[in-house]
Amino acid sequence: MKSIKHKILTGVCGLVCSAAVFSATAQIIPAPPQVNAKGYFLVDFTTGKVIAEGEADTKLAPASLTKMMTSYVIGTEINAGNIAPTDMVTISEKAWAKNFPESSKMFIEVGKQVSVDELNHGIIVQSGNDACVAMAEHIAGSESAFADLMNAHAEKIGMTNTHFINSHGLDTDEHYTTPRDMATLGAALIRDVPDEYALYKEKSFTYNGIKQYNRNSLLWDESLDVDGIKTGHTSDAGYSLVTSATKNDMRLIAVVMGTSSERARKVESKKLLNYGFRFF
Repeated sequence: MKSIKHKILTGVCGLVCSAAVFSATAQIIPAPPQVNAKGYFLVDFTTGKVIAEGEADTKLAPASLTKMMTSYVIGTEINAGNIAPTDMVTISEKAWAKNFPESSKMFIEVGKQVSVDELNHGIIVQSGNDACVAMAEHIAGSESAFADLMNAHAEKIGMTNTHFINSHGLDTDEHYTTPRDMATLGAALIRDVPDEYALYKEKSFTYNGIKQYNRNSLLWDESLDVDGIKTGHTSDAGYSLVTSATKNDMRLIAVVMGTSSERARKVESKKLLNYGFRFF
């Protein structure tokens, strides 16, 4: 009888001790940080695990985050062999830089010929609205037809709450997206058009003697290994940023939309990325 009791007590003790050891070694994961933005989203690129989100499906003005889809279409067209980086594009009146006062541009001029590669850099690094229109016309004949292509690709990759009207993202009615959809688009760029995505890490680009720097200031942040993606800002949209960074074998995609300033979008993005890499 004593032997049976001893075995039972030993077994119970073993379970309690094992539980105590597990409790001591298990990682305690705190709640996600408070993010000061209209909407945000953090996801593991490889597993698809959503790590943090807030107002992730709220429709918001994307501003120049729109250019991620313009870039995605360009990348898929290059991959399909429909266009080549060496193709020359004649700049139309509609794509003229003077049509975009008080907004980001590449400073292309009417009648000049500019290569697809240069325009692509102008879109991604310089956030050129003029370059977007030039490429939209080159690929689809008109910007409205190009917007149809953008929406078709958005549906194909699973962006369920997004609608594009133009190629550059200047505010207009019925031009919207969500933080979740922007993360989906970021993942598609990385996965489907890696050569296109590689351009997002370039810190500057010079065209016609004018050197402009990438507006994604996290590319210079030595505390993170950021290799893209895109900033956006208009009066309606506020300051937004989609970022991707890696640590060891992990890649995260962070989206913040509608922050109050350039500095704020950087700070809020770092909050998300640091949280994801620290606890997941």
